[in-house]
Amino acid sequence: MKPYEVLSVCGSEYHLKITTAYAVRLEEELGTDLLSGLDKLGEIRVLAKYYFAAAVSQNDTITKVEDIYQLFDDYITDGGTYEALQELIVEVLLTSGILSPKMHEATKKAKEMQETALAKLLNSSMPKLSK
Repeated sequence: MKPYEVLSVCGSEYHLKITTAYAVRLEEELGTDLLSGLDKLGEIRVLAKYYFAAAVSQNDTITKVEDIYQLFDDYITDGGTYEALQELIVEVLLTSGILSPKMHEATKKAKEMQETALAKLLNSSMPKLSK
């Protein structure tokens, strides 16, 4: 297993791994376990909390959640997306031992099914162009 995941932003690399101490702190902040909290990763403030927990013990430049907000802004400016950040944090949970490989595969399949359903919905609701 990899020792950590890497987030590259504007030429800098940030190592990401959630330690037990920060996993406990994050659960306290979320008011739930880390896997149940995944349902709220669409909320940027929740996503930032996960990233803070993953980055603070691995990077000397990350000391407060506002550092993560700036990191997100720089990442987006550099061409990244919040969706990619959501996908990477799931990888971080796997690397950190919080998410099992079996659960990780199930999560990926569920996401693929959602994307397929969304694509079908978008295609069926698009107006047909006549020739």
